[in-house]
Amino acid sequence: MVSSVPDPTRQLNKATVSSAYPLFMLMLAEERGIAGEDILAGTGVTRAQLESPNVRITPLQQAAIVFNLLGATNDPAIAIEIGLRSSLTKSGLIGFGLMSCATLGEAVELGIRYLPTRVPFFSVRLARLEQSVQIDVLEAFPLGRLRQFGVENFMVETAILFNSLLTPSRDETMGRTELHFEWPQPAYFERYRERLPRCHFDAPANQIRFDAARLDEPILTANAQTAQMIVQQCDEELARLGYVESVVERVRNLLICGGDGYPSLDQVARELHLSERTLKRKLSDCGTTYSALLDEIRLRDALRLLEGTQLSVDEIAARVGYTDRANFSRAFKRWTGTTPSRRR
Repeated sequence: MVSSVPDPTRQLNKATVSSAYPLFMLMLAEERGIAGEDILAGTGVTRAQLESPNVRITPLQQAAIVFNLLGATNDPAIAIEIGLRSSLTKSGLIGFGLMSCATLGEAVELGIRYLPTRVPFFSVRLARLEQSVQIDVLEAFPLGRLRQFGVENFMVETAILFNSLLTPSRDETMGRTELHFEWPQPAYFERYRERLPRCHFDAPANQIRFDAARLDEPILTANAQTAQMIVQQCDEELARLGYVESVVERVRNLLICGGDGYPSLDQVARELHLSERTLKRKLSDCGTTYSALLDEIRLRDALRLLEGTQLSVDEIAARVGYTDRANFSRAFKRWTGTTPSRRR
């Protein structure tokens, strides 16, 4: 189940970001001898506001805080540092919800469902493959110059939080997780190599991967009553923040190109526990079709691969489900008015 915002750009000026994140950034800056007031300069936010219970700030205010932090520290690796120092107890209601789940699989589902209550900058798509699970990390709206900071911070934090739920040692669980980033390996990565899961760079997508068997691993702090109570509170929080479930977005999140290509209409319907006919009707009611959404996802994936990797056009065609370059080029020109080679 995925929650989404019909018009994400409207969220930029809506107070949806938990104050826990900017407060932690202030603490990190002050540890380095930087005044918290410098990090809040020009943001329209005060420390007193952030320390008030249940306060949220807008994504634009959070972005301004991050820009100030990066400028004051001159350390792009601080995104990883913040992620490594995250903890379940610092994550508020959703952190306790994760701890209350029976298995890692339940925790992953809860985390995805209520992600907008903590991190409105991203949406995720989860795919369960035969031996592994992959989570695609997508921007909920364009992050611009903060994209690498945001993605690195989010993926490292997610890996840390989910690994901390499990009973084996940190080294064992971290060794069974992989982080895939779309950009080249940054110079600062070596400082953190030993503290991070296995990382891959110049990847076709920003992804978190781990063994599918881990979904069934138990969480020792599980408590069904607490989990039920937190789910109810998180549902209420989603409603207050203006998030609604959309069948269109749920289909989009399932359209991930795996080893056998993109899932068919039948596969998507089964994943959503709907008949094909019902899914078609629901999509039609929203003014779209499965084919239109598939074309949209193929185009998005093709553009990301063209602009963010050195893969050949033939390789990209195969990645987005085309058996030959000619068919891909015709479809791409139909979508964009130009050819893949010219777009690159």
